[in-house]
This record gives sequence, structure tokens and C-alpha cells, in this order.
Amino acid sequence: MKKISANSLKEILDQHKLWFDTDAKQGKCAYLTNENLADVNLSDVNLSFADIRAANLSGANLSGAILEDSNLTEAKFTGANLTGADLKGADLAFTNFRAANLSGANLKGANLEGAYLNNAIGLPDVSWIEPGVLVQLNNVYDGFYVDKECKRDNFIQDSIGMFIQNNSENKTIDMLVGERIIRNIPDWVKYSGMKKIV
Repeated sequence: MKKISANSLKEILDQHKLWFDTDAKQGKCAYLTNENLADVNLSDVNLSFADIRAANLSGANLSGAILEDSNLTEAKFTGANLTGADLKGADLAFTNFRAANLSGANLKGANLEGAYLNNAIGLPDVSWIEPGVLVQLNNVYDGFYVDKECKRDNFIQDSIGMFIQNNSENKTIDMLVGERIIRNIPDWVKYSGMKKIV
């Protein structure tokens, strides 16, 4: 895959900024589907609502980038720097984040179904060991903890066989795991395509 030229990328980014700043009255929303953006510097760039499906962003610097509500399905972020990136509401289904740095990234409301997060750095609250199979809780701290008393009342079995109860007031879920209850898990974990939690 041929790498996008610096001039072409600058033009796309300039048009996207104009499109965003004028509420779509001028410019053009960025369309970077299938583009080779490996090792490019996109730090602090605003690509909200952009179409970046299946793009290669391996090794790219996206620190502080705003990717809110963007479509990044099947994109490749292997080894990319996403520290402090805003990925709120982004579609990250089947995206490859292997060895990417997500420290301080905002993933609230993002779709992580089938995302590959093996060896990713700085994941909030949980880390994926093997996509679609295991989730390991990194930090058990205030607001996100294991309840030793296992009471099965009010738990329902969801579509992938996990026993959960929703906490709508703070947008978290409780999950029944063997003889434990893990409380106040961020609700995006539920939709991350995981099958088992340990």
C-alpha cells in the first residue's frame, strides 16, 4: 500500500478542519479509508466524524488527537501513540491496537467489538489478554471493585452468557464471575466483544 503524500494529507486535513469549523458549510469531511498513514504525525489533529476505515496508522503519532465519532473499523494502530486521544463514540470494531499506547485516551461510548488490544499500553480499568476470550481486571480501586459476597439476585444472563446487572444511574454494570461480583465496571466493557472475564 503506497503511503499518502504529505501534500495530499495536508489538503485533506485542511479541508476537514474547514468542514468542522463551519458546521459542514464549507470544506469536506476527511475520507481516509484504506490509506497508508504509517508513522505520520497527527498529534492534536481534529478528525472528528472522519472516515478512516481500514487505514494503516501503525507507528503514527496521534497523541491528543480528536477522533470523536469517527469510523475506524478495521484500522491498524500497531505501535501507535494515542496518549490523551479523544475516541469518544468512535467505531473501533475489529481495530488492531496491538502494542499501541492508549494512556489517558477517552474511550467512552466507543464500539470495541472484536478490537485487538493485545499488549496495548495504558488501557483504562481493564486490559485484554486475548481478543474475544479473556479480560483481566487491572485495578481494583474505589468505584471499581470485587464484592466477596456473591448474591445472585437481580442478575440476568445476557446474549453472550454473562450474568450482569445494569447500574443505569452511573452507566456501569456489575458482573457475576464464579463466586464473586465485580462491581461498577464501565459499561463499554460489556460491548467490547469479550466472552469471559477473570
